[in-house]
Amino acid sequence: MANCAYHPDREAVGSCVGCGRLVCAECKIVLRGKTYCNPCAEKQFAGKLETGVARAETAVARAETGVPTAENTSGQGSLAVIPQEIRGWNWGAFFLSWIWGIGNSVWMALLVFIPFISWIMPFVLGAKGSEWAWRSKRWDSIEHFKRTQSTWTKWGLGIFLGGIAFYILMAIIVALTEGY
Repeated sequence: MANCAYHPDREAVGSCVGCGRLVCAECKIVLRGKTYCNPCAEKQFAGKLETGVARAETAVARAETGVPTAENTSGQGSLAVIPQEIRGWNWGAFFLSWIWGIGNSVWMALLVFIPFISWIMPFVLGAKGSEWAWRSKRWDSIEHFKRTQSTWTKWGLGIFLGGIAFYILMAIIVALTEGY
C-alpha cells in the first residue's frame, strides 16, 4: 500500500501528472481529466480555477489545520466548510420540514412525503438542517444565515403553538356543545 505524499497516514489513490507525487482522495484534484496535487494544480491552472472551488479548498485546509477562516464557502455543496457557529439543532427545519426545505434549497426535506420516513425526517432535518442549508444555498454571512434561520424558527414555533391553541379551543367548544 502506497501512501499520500502530503498525508503519510492515508492511502494514495493516484499520482500527480505534474510532479509524480502520490495523492490521497482529499489531495487529488482532477482537472481536464488529469490528476494533480494541490501545488501542481495551482501552478498549472493559476488564475483559471473557478474562484469558488479555490476559496473552498483554502477554507477546508484552514479548518483542518485549526487556522480560523473568514472565507464564506456557503452554497458550495460538499466543498463548503461548516462554521462552528451554525452547527446544532435547527427548530425551523424541525417544525416546518418540507416548507423550510424548499425555502433553503434542501431538497432532501421532501422525503417527509414518503410514508414511514415522514416521522423521522423532522428529527433528521432538525439535527442536520443547518449544515445542509449552509451547503445548499449561498448566504451573505454567518449572521445572515443565523438571522434567516431564526426567522424560520419563529414562524415554525408560532404555527406549532397556534395549532395547539386551535385544538384546545376546538376541544373546549366540543365539550361545551355536547349537551345540546
